[in-house]
Amino acid sequence: MLIFEKAVIKKYWPADDKGADDLIVRQVQMQVEAEIEDSDQIRELYKNMVRGLVHLAIMDNLTGEEYEIPAVTIRPFTIKQKKITLGKGEAAETVKQEFALLTLVCKTKDDDGAAMLAELYRFFNIEVQLNFSEFRFAGGAALDDEQEETAAE
Repeated sequence: MLIFEKAVIKKYWPADDKGADDLIVRQVQMQVEAEIEDSDQIRELYKNMVRGLVHLAIMDNLTGEEYEIPAVTIRPFTIKQKKITLGKGEAAETVKQEFALLTLVCKTKDDDGAAMLAELYRFFNIEVQLNFSEFRFAGGAALDDEQEETAAE
C-alpha cells in the first residue's frame, strides 16, 4: 500500500481512447501533485506504475470524506522541487520540498463520465490523501508479490 498524506488534484478532464475492436472507451484523466516524504514512496510509486492497475482511494483531509476508484493506471511521472516558506516574519525559513507530478487514468463507470467528474469536483484543488492499494479483480483476489513470483516459475 502506498499513501501520500498531502496531495492536490490540479486538473482533471474527460478523454476517449480506442479499445478492442475500435470501441470508444470513456476515461477520466487526473493531474495530481503529491508531496513526497521519503524515497520509499518513489520506489512504491514506480512499482505500482509498472504493475498496471491499482486501486485508488481519495480522502479529504478536513472532512474525512472518501471516494474510491477501483482501477487506475499511473502514467510515467516526474519529480520536482518547490520552495516552501515555513513560519512567518523574521523566523520564516525557506526549504525545498519534493513533489511527484502524477497523471492518473481511469475508466468511467457510466457512458459519459459526468457522474465521476461531478464526484471528483468535491476533491478538486484541496489537500487530499491518496491511498494506492493492490488492484483486486471483481471475481477474486489479486496475487501478492510472492504468489506472482511462484506463478512465474
